[in-house]
Amino acid sequence: MLILTGFGLACLVILLITTTRELQHSSAARVFAVFLIASSGFLLHPLAPPHWQWLTLNLEVMLPALFWLLCQTTFRQRLKLFSAWSAMALYSVIAPCTARLFSDHQSAQGLLLFFGWELGEVFEFLIIANGLWTVLADWSSDLVEPRRKLRALVLVVAGTTVFLVALAFNLDAAYAVNRALVVSIAGVAIATFLLKGRFSDLSFRSGPAPEVEAMPSMQASETSNQPGVQDEHIARLASVMEEKYYRTEHLTLKMLARKLELPEYRTRALINKQLGYRNFNDYINQLRIAEAAERLIAEPDTPVLNIALDIGYRTLSSFNRAFREIQQCTPTEFRQNNEAH
Repeated sequence: MLILTGFGLACLVILLITTTRELQHSSAARVFAVFLIASSGFLLHPLAPPHWQWLTLNLEVMLPALFWLLCQTTFRQRLKLFSAWSAMALYSVIAPCTARLFSDHQSAQGLLLFFGWELGEVFEFLIIANGLWTVLADWSSDLVEPRRKLRALVLVVAGTTVFLVALAFNLDAAYAVNRALVVSIAGVAIATFLLKGRFSDLSFRSGPAPEVEAMPSMQASETSNQPGVQDEHIARLASVMEEKYYRTEHLTLKMLARKLELPEYRTRALINKQLGYRNFNDYINQLRIAEAAERLIAEPDTPVLNIALDIGYRTLSSFNRAFREIQQCTPTEFRQNNEAH
């Protein structure tokens, strides 16, 4: 038991040290560091003196919420702090920590038990599921191939571990779980991915795409032997987009690759490396909103909804959201501001 606990702690320390260099650049890295500290609370709880177990319990109850936040900060380019999901995550942490001031879980009854623990337990499973959904939902739109694979793998390992831990605790089976073994397995898996010299692929930094992205050696050599190939691909992509292909509803990278007659990995690398986009949806939204901005000025009598539907949005709300993110104002405000000038 002590050997496994020491090994698990060593894994957490290695991961924390590895993450240190990213702390200044990324909120996701900071969340990951806190997640590791909370995991140490889960690991050390059975060994903690009774008068310190309140601290380890409060640390381990943070794990589901931190996992959810890690998924959001890693995969969501625009984090929504004020949402029902963030409220559930916050409640799942605050409620048991507050209720523990009045009673322990085993002794609590009635409203204290329900609002202090049981409701938070339901929220824990919901936010874990939402975190995993975030990983899967944005899978195809991430254009940085190594990061796509590595991030998803790390977060799925962490998510599965957190889910099993939450399940064990909420079913009163915590003492049947070998904490050291759980942390050790998850720690070794994550550490293996991060310590292969590819931690930069799991880029927690936000901002412009890196200048160089790793490609399989065969693909890299093939590209380097044909210096005109990339120019040809870019010209073909530009031609397709000049034909307003970006207006296609439900447009995916796979559909675009088929239109370009290129493999998906090449299409992804083309948009990422040559055009500097990290996310496929951002690329398409930029093209759509650019046309929308022109039409809002050139066609003052055309309803905003008509323009939104013409350029590929299914609803006015999705168009307004994308327009505001790029132009920092609503389509109506944009039209009014340009009419005034």
